[in-house]
Amino acid sequence: MPATRLARRLLPHPDTLAQTPGLRWLGRYLAPRPWLWVAHRRRVAMGVAVGLAIGVIPLPTQMLVAAVFAIVFRANVAAAVAATWLTNPFTLVPIWSLAIYLGRLASGHQGPIATPEMLDIAWAQPATWGPSLWAWVQALGHPLLVGLPLAGLVLGAAAYAVVYIGWWAVIRGERLRRLRQRSRRSDLA
Repeated sequence: MPATRLARRLLPHPDTLAQTPGLRWLGRYLAPRPWLWVAHRRRVAMGVAVGLAIGVIPLPTQMLVAAVFAIVFRANVAAAVAATWLTNPFTLVPIWSLAIYLGRLASGHQGPIATPEMLDIAWAQPATWGPSLWAWVQALGHPLLVGLPLAGLVLGAAAYAVVYIGWWAVIRGERLRRLRQRSRRSDLA
């Protein structure tokens, strides 16, 4: 199966996003802008990189932020939104371990890492959300706060390379397969 068809099959369609609560605006924005939706090797690779880089940082609206950054970088928006799903409770420990490791390398921190309390937000009082979130972020510790953006950059760059090279390999394999089929047909004729 050609890489473009595979990408079209795996990535959600703008109509799907237009029907998804919270992402309706995105479906309407993408419909007249096909260059943000095209399944092209560079754009999909950039979308995956942006989505994974944003997905590493614990934000409450990762998909929305990834979509906005994909639009800014002219990347495939569906790939960016889908790549944020790679960060989930199952991948949290390895990603945060990488972030702490990179944060320790960058900051020179040698001491123990603090374990933060659960995020405690009084949902009925919106004025307290910001200070509660900021206190929780500060409790995460310096190595993790420095390491999360670094891990996002490292994992985003790695994802770009994997998708770009993988796409190239699929295209190369398709071309070789077609050449072999043509040579078999010419040998039979």
